[in-house]
Amino acid sequence: MDPEPTGTEEELPVDAPLRRIVVLYRLLGWGWMMMLLLLTPGRDAAASRPVMIAAGLLVTGWTGATLWAAGSANQMRTRWFPIVDLAIALGVGAASTVAGATDLFHGGYPMSTLGVTAYRFGLRGAVAAAVALGAEQVVVHVVDERGVVPAAGSITFVVFAILLGWGFDALRRQERRRLAVQAELEQAHDQQIRHEERIHLANRLHDSVLQTLIALRRDADDPAQVRYLSRRQERDLRRTISEYRSSHDPSARAAIEAACDGVEDTYRIEVDAVVRGDALLEPAHQTVVEAAREALTNAAKHSGADRVDLYAEIHANRIAVFVRDRGVGFDTSEAGHHGGLAHSIHDRVAAVGGSTRVAAAPDGGTEVQLRWSAQ
Repeated sequence: MDPEPTGTEEELPVDAPLRRIVVLYRLLGWGWMMMLLLLTPGRDAAASRPVMIAAGLLVTGWTGATLWAAGSANQMRTRWFPIVDLAIALGVGAASTVAGATDLFHGGYPMSTLGVTAYRFGLRGAVAAAVALGAEQVVVHVVDERGVVPAAGSITFVVFAILLGWGFDALRRQERRRLAVQAELEQAHDQQIRHEERIHLANRLHDSVLQTLIALRRDADDPAQVRYLSRRQERDLRRTISEYRSSHDPSARAAIEAACDGVEDTYRIEVDAVVRGDALLEPAHQTVVEAAREALTNAAKHSGADRVDLYAEIHANRIAVFVRDRGVGFDTSEAGHHGGLAHSIHDRVAAVGGSTRVAAAPDGGTEVQLRWSAQ
């Protein structure tokens, strides 16, 4: 059997609809009693009006308290609330006798307290409350001399409590099982993802590191080839580490690093890249990355330098890339108006609202600045 809930116990998803059921029963019981209170004065002139008014105000106020408590699981699941609720239901159940009414006017209100006790204490609490309410009604029927048969009808409290309490407990048991199965599935899914990531990493290391080591051993007598293979392997490892550290897929940082690697492999120059930050690769980021690749390509093809520097700062709403070489340079006054540089870089970045600046580096060569920021 499930343990009794406590006021600090974590709420189950099913508790919200259970509270709505409790509120529905309470509103039905309140409406039933209000209707009888309105009809009783016309049918029973001897009934005490003050007692009836007091009973009506009490159940109306406490029904409002029930609506308030239902807004917070901790309030309805505290011990004091169902105890006070049961005390009020017992008082309402005896109000007809106190008022001297010929007919009982509490209606179904006492029955609604079984929903409150079932929500807080489960089956056992609901049955205990039902026994108390049923015993009171037996006493009321005996005192008012209504006979044994009407008193026997109080057994309906117990029947209703068993059905309601068992139903609440069963729903909560099923919810706990569902959550446990869901947690197991999520854990298995996470383990599968980690296993696939390990396999992917192992395959990448096998395809890159081992093959590079074999190539280094084969070309050990060629210093240029050894330097190139070592540099390529260094880049590949850096890119792999960067991809696994990044929380963005696709990653703008990875895109820039891939562009640098592509230029290095194609033109056999060294691109010294420093990249700060990262962001999800949005279309604007992609455009700036493509422009940076073109700037690297221009430097590799025309500068005559054997190394190009790249510095990038990446954020979700802005990106800045600086490509600099120490080559022969060119006339920057014409660079913005003629040739492939203007069409490939300037126009491309301007199309997404960015800016391009081509300047002569202070110590020779050329610096291309690419900037974009969200409006």
